[in-house]
Amino acid sequence: MKMQKNYAECVPKWGTVMFKATRREFLKTAASTAAVGTGMWLAGPGRGQAAETITATEWGGVYVDSVKAVASKQSSVDINWQLYTGGGATILPIIKARWPKPGIDLVAGWTGMWKTIADEGWAEPITLEKVPNLADIPQKLLYKDKAGNIINIPRKTSSTIWYYREDTTPFQLANLDDLLDPRLKGKICFPVPTLGGNLQMVSMALHKGGDERNMEPAWDFIKKLASSGNIGRVANSDIDIQNSITSGETSVTIQASSAVVAMSSDFKIRYLTKMERQTGFLTFIFDEGWCVLKGGNTDAAFKFANFAINPENDEELNRISGGVPANVKSKVSDIMKPFALNNEETDRYAYLPDWSYLSEQSNAWMQRWEQEIVPLL
Repeated sequence: MKMQKNYAECVPKWGTVMFKATRREFLKTAASTAAVGTGMWLAGPGRGQAAETITATEWGGVYVDSVKAVASKQSSVDINWQLYTGGGATILPIIKARWPKPGIDLVAGWTGMWKTIADEGWAEPITLEKVPNLADIPQKLLYKDKAGNIINIPRKTSSTIWYYREDTTPFQLANLDDLLDPRLKGKICFPVPTLGGNLQMVSMALHKGGDERNMEPAWDFIKKLASSGNIGRVANSDIDIQNSITSGETSVTIQASSAVVAMSSDFKIRYLTKMERQTGFLTFIFDEGWCVLKGGNTDAAFKFANFAINPENDEELNRISGGVPANVKSKVSDIMKPFALNNEETDRYAYLPDWSYLSEQSNAWMQRWEQEIVPLL
């Protein structure tokens, strides 16, 4: 028997969360996060003691492998790696509970986290003097706080896309309405609203004349889809999606492109990218990178982040982890070229949602899902 890969270990478990809790809840969350609660630290590169040391959070698997590969090429900053055991946003209540001494210098995160970090005032403002290589990062990827300060250091762009396995899907999908086709009975793996920002339903809203602020068209569509019997698996995590698609239980879904790439060498997959807007299969773009927290070893954190996003290093980091480099001078690997969009293609095929609004609506959408959609499944 061929051993099945654990594809879920290759990608971050990302999503949006509501950032509202009491201090008691924050402390409970912190205690339940194994990487922090048990002091699960990974040693830095075995190069002897560096001149400066920082603590950095990171996803596991190919993510930490890629950053450690880059870190091994320098000796001025040594790094204690603290791995996420869940989505990147799980670090937010931990920082809140520990503030103003979070014990973390460099936080790995994504678009959905930047607003909270900015609003809380945790991030050290970033300038070109501190991070010169930021000059080669597209302005549209830079997040600014209310004072106009840049607070993130992008290292890669990723996307969420619809896709399907061609070997287990009975026909070629051309339009979002195809999800209602009876031939897809039990073939769709559908994420819950709290997974991935609910982009699955945002795409339906956009296809039917709405958007993230007008989701009624999406609720009408998902009620039809749930009643059709075509949803064979409701996914509560990226692991659910990976297992369902790779096992052949289902064949159609929406997910971060890095997860799809992890499966592409073993399965014939059709990416529903660069599809005209009227098809409904939009590409949702987000960035991943770092924030430097105040009060720690900020100079060393900036020094390493700047080194990591130079053209050569950003290219290597994304080659290993499966992403499109944020640095415009870096080369895009062949396997990621289907997901790399220039400015014209972004305007034509992609949609950049209001991530902050998605986060604010997450709990309410989940409650409505449980009340109105679950009974239909």
